Amino acid sequence: MRVLRFTLAVAATVFALNLMGQQSIEFSQYTLNLKGSNPAMVGSDDMISLLGTFRSQYAGFENAPITYYVSADLGFNIGKTKHGAGLSFYDNIVGLYRYQDINLMYAYRIGLKTGYLACGILIDFSTTSIDKEKMKTVTSDYHEDGDPAINGACNDFKMDLGVGVSYYNPKWYAGISLLNILQPKYQLTEKVFFKKKMNMKFIGGYNFSFNNPLYKLKTYASVNTDFVTWTGQIGANIEYKESYWGGLAYRIDGAVVFMAGVRVLNGLVIGYSFDLPTSKLIKSAGCHEVLISYSFNVDLSKKNKYKSIRYL
Repeated sequence: MRVLRFTLAVAATVFALNLMGQQSIEFSQYTLNLKGSNPAMVGSDDMISLLGTFRSQYAGFENAPITYYVSADLGFNIGKTKHGAGLSFYDNIVGLYRYQDINLMYAYRIGLKTGYLACGILIDFSTTSIDKEKMKTVTSDYHEDGDPAINGACNDFKMDLGVGVSYYNPKWYAGISLLNILQPKYQLTEKVFFKKKMNMKFIGGYNFSFNNPLYKLKTYASVNTDFVTWTGQIGANIEYKESYWGGLAYRIDGAVVFMAGVRVLNGLVIGYSFDLPTSKLIKSAGCHEVLISYSFNVDLSKKNKYKSIRYL
């Protein structure tokens, strides 16, 4: 019985991962953290940026996915050349599984007449594990306590790579990235394996201006594929005085997204989004995502000025 429950849990989790976008983490407010989709965007605002995100998917369901994400990045110059570097940490819990990643990112930027062309690379150090404490076991005279299928540490560590190219200016941006290039295979137990699939992501956005300069319409879209299935998001936000915004988006994998945010003080951004499922998962309490970021300039020779990647 214990082996059966474990096998069913593994099958259900893997099936859910295949439905939820090729094992990669999909944030609804990804436009506030473009480097999370494409390493070429790291350091794109020429400032030091700190960011944290919490995402709870399908709230109310037992063992529903929960994701924590924190990052720090900066843009800097070496002579007349422009660069970006960053560090991020993911902690993604899905049922019995836990995925933890540390990403090192670097980007080289070429200044063009109207914007920047950037190339980036990502080195991923990741651990995949099974939480045996979450398993439900049956005590019976007909079943043994031990189970050879889940003996051992139930975790594995691998390294992976990602690359990206992007172009951006104050009016629009576009980028393509290839992640999980090495497609690492994790041996979690003697009989249980998990393999990451290579993912390709496309991101793009365009900003519309109005006669009233206080307002802007910011449209965006993304597509993510593992070359077998695909998912994506399309949406738009109305921004007022570059300080307040609200908008709607549609996730191709089945959700309408409502979002709002505010820019306060000098560089502090707070954003919230709610995903309302359009599938049978509407029985859950939806998906909630909270993002907080802070950007600042350490150039002491000038008065600090705030620039946000929201202009992208």
